[in-house]
Amino acid sequence: MVYRIPASIQSIPVTKIDKNFAARLAYFGRSPYVEIIREAELMRLRTNVTFPHYIFNVVPTAHFSSPESAHAYINNVIEDTRSRNAAVFWSVGPTTSPLDLGYYLEAHGFEPVMRCTGMTIDVELLREEAPVPSGFTVERVMNNSRLRQFVDVLAENSQMTRAAAEALYKIELSLGFDDFFPRQRYLGLWHGQPVATTTLFSGGGVVGIYHVATASQARGYGIASAMSLSALQDARRWGHHHVTLIATPQGLSVYRRLGFQ
Repeated sequence: MVYRIPASIQSIPVTKIDKNFAARLAYFGRSPYVEIIREAELMRLRTNVTFPHYIFNVVPTAHFSSPESAHAYINNVIEDTRSRNAAVFWSVGPTTSPLDLGYYLEAHGFEPVMRCTGMTIDVELLREEAPVPSGFTVERVMNNSRLRQFVDVLAENSQMTRAAAEALYKIELSLGFDDFFPRQRYLGLWHGQPVATTTLFSGGGVVGIYHVATASQARGYGIASAMSLSALQDARRWGHHHVTLIATPQGLSVYRRLGFQ
């Protein structure tokens, strides 16, 4: 994953977006179903799930001291992944070193998956006029039944197999339910049916929005904006001033309408 941060928002150090992303994934290491491997020059997340999704097997941060070190670590990750018949994702951000790590990865057979954009917002400047569809409500996920619905929406959005969805549910369930940060899950209900998700994560000096997903039958109605707005309002209510996210190309217009830059 490669992302950039526009020059207009350099008041939020780019390192904080990277650090929040890595801290969020490291948080999953609290689950007994997730292993966090911390080595001298990288951190990676590993599970026994073979479905190709970054939440199961990913290298979120790497800072290599030399080209030789980069090649050696990459080879080790590849060998370990192949031995488990799994897929692994590697996040390449603006604080990765070397800055051209993507070329090293491609030389070892990695393929670019998506280019994303780092964005941030001062929540005092939040545009709150986003229309909410009739019959749409947002709840924080605080019990097992809502968690199951939360995971089902995420799994459908990522086209996960039933086995992968069940593995994700076990991971999420093992992390429990917190009244406050570091992580909050949100579920969007349209006429009582679960159709959307988002999460907030506090780490690395900022709060980040993740897991913005909308069921296929509910897209195009402003639901992603409504979900993001609800999470942003909570972040502001809890005393946070800036919120970051990593936007896919499809989501850029949604977040810009809310005031993200």
